[in-house]
Amino acid sequence: MIRLNKNIWKTAVIVAAVFCLKPVMAQDTDTGSLLGDEPVVHEKAQNAFKTTKVINLQSLEVTDAGVLDVKINHRFGPVSDGAYNAFGLDQAVMRLGVEYGVIPDLMVGFGRQSQEKALDLYAKYRILHQTTDKHIPVSVMVLGGIARRNTTFLPAVTQTNRLVYTGQIIIGRKITEGLSIELVPSVVHFNMAEYGVNNTLYALGIGARQKITKRTSLNAEYIPVFNNKGQYRNSLSAGFDIETGGHVFQVHVTNSTAMAEPFFIGRTAGTWQSGAIRLGFNISRVFTVVDPSRFKNNSY
Repeated sequence: MIRLNKNIWKTAVIVAAVFCLKPVMAQDTDTGSLLGDEPVVHEKAQNAFKTTKVINLQSLEVTDAGVLDVKINHRFGPVSDGAYNAFGLDQAVMRLGVEYGVIPDLMVGFGRQSQEKALDLYAKYRILHQTTDKHIPVSVMVLGGIARRNTTFLPAVTQTNRLVYTGQIIIGRKITEGLSIELVPSVVHFNMAEYGVNNTLYALGIGARQKITKRTSLNAEYIPVFNNKGQYRNSLSAGFDIETGGHVFQVHVTNSTAMAEPFFIGRTAGTWQSGAIRLGFNISRVFTVVDPSRFKNNSY
């Protein structure tokens, strides 16, 4: 029987404790009414990023309550494959997924990617939401996920060994109207890892967005892994976002093939220096299932 690394449980305890911060922060907004004065209204900062993804990393955004976001992610082959394979265009890996806003500040997501035929399931919760008056200077979110690798490259692998777990804390700020930055401390645990590679990996994702126009922006992210990752490399990506009505189209270059958290953090194989970079795109299309105005609250 596989025992989860003790650090996974420590991370879970920390995340659970952080969840308690939000009710405590909320109490501060009622102080004025206790004194007989009008309560102070703190407007929430909006649109730090165009969608819930920077490129691979989760962003500071959460799918609105009652809204379904359909995600189509696509990566071509490495440019280093040369002209014979049209510099990677002859190959493709994709992920199809959905995210749904359950209640304000909480969304769940599910998807399947063709690499390792992996299924992934995750939940993302916003603990703190930055306000425009610096009453709350940063946004803070937590993400927990599980994935299952379905490839048959090792037929004897047990069902438990196929599982992978991800925990993240997403901390970021919309610094100006155009610039947003986030840090994403991450832990990934593979129940089964290759020889010489740690089962549990620790990383710090760094993501940024620079707005160009009302509907376009430049994005970049880097995800260094700090302990022994064996033959794998750190993920580095840069891209361009454009919003067209209900769609957000993201085109980018990256050395990561995978599009689910544990795999682009812990299983990126290529490097930019070797030309193992891939052209890719993400498409985000939202559909309203329940009128978001029923849940809307833009201030504390």
